[in-house]
Amino acid sequence: MSTTIKIEQDKKKKLDKFLAQLLIREGIKITLQEALGLIIDYALENEEEVIKRLKELPPLEEDPAWKNLKNPVHWGVKDSSERIDENLYGR
Repeated sequence: MSTTIKIEQDKKKKLDKFLAQLLIREGIKITLQEALGLIIDYALENEEEVIKRLKELPPLEEDPAWKNLKNPVHWGVKDSSERIDENLYGR
């Protein structure tokens, strides 16, 4: 079973570069899925170090998207679900 995740484009590029270097330097070819699985296993084995790095991140409350959730913009439509097709495709 697998799932889809979103990753920042710059992080994806770095990971792709790492996998390419791994193939060139070491002759090791693995899939992105295998690499992420190994990274997750490593993070779980080194939990304290990961927690230490997570604590260095800015708090969620400082994220602009999080702040905007507290002050939503009202579009003047009571239930936008009624007009989704109209908004997406026009009349």
